[in-house]
Amino acid sequence: MNEIVSDGTTESGFIIPPELAVKAMRDSGYRNTAYALAELIDNSIQADASEVELICVEKYEQVNSQQRLRLQEIGTIDNGKGMSARTLAIALQFGNGTHLDDRAGIGRFGMGLPNSSISQCRRLDVWTWTNGPDNAIHSYLDVADIQSGVKDRVPPPTPSALPSKWRERSEILGTSGTLVVWSRFEEYRLTWRGAEATLRNTEAIIGRMYRKFINDGRVAIHLVRVEEGGNTGRRLAVVNDPLYLMPNSSTPEPFDKVAMFQRWGENDEEFTIDLGGKQHKVFVRFSWAKPETVPDDGLNRGAKPYGKHAMKNLGLSIVREGRELDLDTSWTNSYDPTERWWGAEVEFPATLDEIFGVTNNKQSATIFSQLAQYDWKADAEENESRSSFIERASSEGDPRALLIPIVEHIREQITQLRKRTEQQTKGTRSTGGRKRHEEPGVEDTVTSKFRQRADEGHETPGDTEDFGADDRDAYEDDLKDDKHYPDDVAKAIADAILTRKRKVAFLEKAMEGYAFFNVESVQGGVTNVIFNSNHPFYENLVRALNPDTEEDTEKELLDRVHMASDTLRIVFSAWARYEMEEVRHKQRLSDMRQEWGKMTRFFLDDGEDD
Repeated sequence: MNEIVSDGTTESGFIIPPELAVKAMRDSGYRNTAYALAELIDNSIQADASEVELICVEKYEQVNSQQRLRLQEIGTIDNGKGMSARTLAIALQFGNGTHLDDRAGIGRFGMGLPNSSISQCRRLDVWTWTNGPDNAIHSYLDVADIQSGVKDRVPPPTPSALPSKWRERSEILGTSGTLVVWSRFEEYRLTWRGAEATLRNTEAIIGRMYRKFINDGRVAIHLVRVEEGGNTGRRLAVVNDPLYLMPNSSTPEPFDKVAMFQRWGENDEEFTIDLGGKQHKVFVRFSWAKPETVPDDGLNRGAKPYGKHAMKNLGLSIVREGRELDLDTSWTNSYDPTERWWGAEVEFPATLDEIFGVTNNKQSATIFSQLAQYDWKADAEENESRSSFIERASSEGDPRALLIPIVEHIREQITQLRKRTEQQTKGTRSTGGRKRHEEPGVEDTVTSKFRQRADEGHETPGDTEDFGADDRDAYEDDLKDDKHYPDDVAKAIADAILTRKRKVAFLEKAMEGYAFFNVESVQGGVTNVIFNSNHPFYENLVRALNPDTEEDTEKELLDRVHMASDTLRIVFSAWARYEMEEVRHKQRLSDMRQEWGKMTRFFLDDGEDD
């Protein structure tokens, strides 16, 4: 037994007993098996590998009363430069590594290989070679040995030729390379227990993480399934681009070979951060859906296979040295179906790790992510300006101050992107899509009321005007240029006004000011009732009652109705408060309320006797 000494520690000198340290490291917070495997791919890319194989080996096991395929081993093989015995020994130590001070690549933290491995398995074996696989060296980590105290150091690497079974499974073996093998799995640690499920889900994640490497040909990642004594399968991982700007991706047809989105702006926005006497560049880029994503059949594009694919890629992509750390959803409104139709990315060098708050498992940039909802005014001193706050916070060493201009730019652009992507489907979000403008609707009901008022002696100049072919062309141009309607929707609305002789149209437009709607009389005697899409009234009432419903559950539909009902009550309460505060015009406002009520009753009256 270790004797307790005066400072409270034991004679062994361990502050944390090895068995507790290993348990903590095994629970180090990898989101799933795919993120843990990404650490191995990081090491391969850092070792200048141009090809990596991810090999999942499974066999049938008795599970309850059935035979099921279960993973036995997972291996990664690369054609990188391999490691010396000293480098291998260091790579297997927790918190050590050969890239701790290297800010030129995607490695550095010295936790990837051992931490990620034991988070998923109880046995890690590594073979590496610089002069052919026959001359490989080998070492390992075994959780049982560490926990029992049998091993408290990395076993010295020893010569060991690459096992024949792994040679047979690989097609990329070269003069140099590394094989990492996980085995002795525990059911609860692996996210997926079968080879195909592991490869399929891992491909979606690593295809996104390493999209830039795959897209420009720096690395090819092979996905290999091996069934012991049975079939094998092999394919290349494809790009999964959350900005949807890369062709030949995992996006479903018709956007598998061509990009589904277009760039937002001509160039990336470039920011410079001064740190340590040097300037470091940060790039921000955005994308938004092409018009072709809006189906010609009028159906909701979100219900299409490519729309469902986009739903899985919601968020701001945070990229470090070309490798994605996180797809951060804190910048999105996940309940809003239009969020999937824009993309955003911030890319920074490893030299800014501390500023962005990069975690040692390279899964997030905590400081930057926290700024998604950050308001610098909450930390500012009384009457302190934005520039003064940034200068003061920077002098105090607060990394957030350096990121505020980037964050503000991202917020501003996302706001604009939301408006533009929403405008792409104007006039298409109801049964029948664009064709609904050609069918009888509330516009025709209101038009008949306009004519009835004119016939009863309340004629206005617009009632006597006819809407001709020239008016129709000018109207279509206005819809496209001023109100940003898609070309085909603008055409359908203008055609319907001409052919159905409508006097009223209900439109949407992002407008300045506080009015939640505007009334606009245009040539040809048409009255536009325009809802201000910048006003909460639009989101909470107009849009709530005219939603994309194909993917909504019954509860979500009821929530929309309840929100619209509550909004209507709030609007009338706002009017009531307005009357209370406008004491000088109280009678005038009361008269207006009466007259509007009288007109509303006329328009809502269906003309039938009770």
